[in-house]
Amino acid sequence: MATDYAAAMSDGSATGPLAHAIRLPAGTEVVPLPGRTGIGLDRSGRARELGAGRFGVAAIVPIGYLRIGLPAYEDDPVAAPLKPRGYAAVGADADGELVVAAIGLDPEAGAADGRAAPGLDVRITAMQREHPSNRVLRQLARCAKDYRCRAAANAFFGRHDCALPVAAARNERPSELLVLRDDAEASPTEPAAFKPTPEEVADAASRHLAGGGTLVAFGRACEGEPLLAVRVIEAAIVAIRERTRLGTIHLETNGSAPIALRRLCEAGLDSVAVRLASARAETYETIHRPEGFRFADVRASIANAVGAKISVALRVLALPGLTDRARELDALLGLAADLPAGSSLVLSDLSADPQRALRITGGTEAVIGIERVLDRLRTDAAHLRIVALPRPLVRL
Repeated sequence: MATDYAAAMSDGSATGPLAHAIRLPAGTEVVPLPGRTGIGLDRSGRARELGAGRFGVAAIVPIGYLRIGLPAYEDDPVAAPLKPRGYAAVGADADGELVVAAIGLDPEAGAADGRAAPGLDVRITAMQREHPSNRVLRQLARCAKDYRCRAAANAFFGRHDCALPVAAARNERPSELLVLRDDAEASPTEPAAFKPTPEEVADAASRHLAGGGTLVAFGRACEGEPLLAVRVIEAAIVAIRERTRLGTIHLETNGSAPIALRRLCEAGLDSVAVRLASARAETYETIHRPEGFRFADVRASIANAVGAKISVALRVLALPGLTDRARELDALLGLAADLPAGSSLVLSDLSADPQRALRITGGTEAVIGIERVLDRLRTDAAHLRIVALPRPLVRL
């Protein structure tokens, strides 16, 4: 940012004025882009480097917001990749206030339960004293304290959603330039160091639901692909439902194993969110780098979940310059058409080194902009709930 230049943003294919700007929402981070020279617009409106020492900056918007534009900067090919995050364009308005190129789809989303958890240590100590042999609770305690994981902390407060680690393996190997999870879930990155028994999982889950929690979830950020641990999860779901009919049992998945998902639906799974960065097979496989499955398996998993009549969501990891290509949008609308009314389309920012990630996806297609994508989705997929929050439907 500089007083002699106007703020700029990138749409993934070209640099232009910072548009669709809003005041920084509470909880927004402003971060430097090491080794990248910032770009602004000179008095004639042309994109210019800001000069030596004026490094690029970006904003990371909180849950409930979706970025519209990328930061404008000159990449240095010899510099290390940027840490994959949901970088958005940031600048200053006429009053000198910081603004970000983003839109709020659910601005109150982050208000219900932030990461701060007063009294957490006391709660953890009391529960571990009561259940000293439960390894799932020990793992959740570590995730809550060491990584400040909200969904782990909830296990000790009996509120909202609770993550259930099962030490699942991974079957995607994306480039180091991006990560296939939400920026809000950037930590932990360490998987559970043990393989729990179905009984251990069911004990933690049923206590959470009986104690006031509303949802338990398999497949959160620190996990691999839960469908690869189908036997443990299947038995755990059965055991949970033998103890309580309260709450929602939810699964976050890449949809790589349709038969496994069908088994979990039959066991009593209530809702599923299938995560993807593209609905085009070619782009999907370039980004996700699947091992042992293809995009056709993902579509089959979605069909199985729809057939089982459980709550279904598509979790789309969006990147300006990619998601708003015409072919990408058409493919997403085609996939959305397969979902029944009332399903969710959950949009969140793809965490990436944006310029380098866009290069690996190939193509020089023109883009229409994320706002127009949202307009098309609201019009052509009007039967779906369009949200910007990784929150599944809760069974009533």
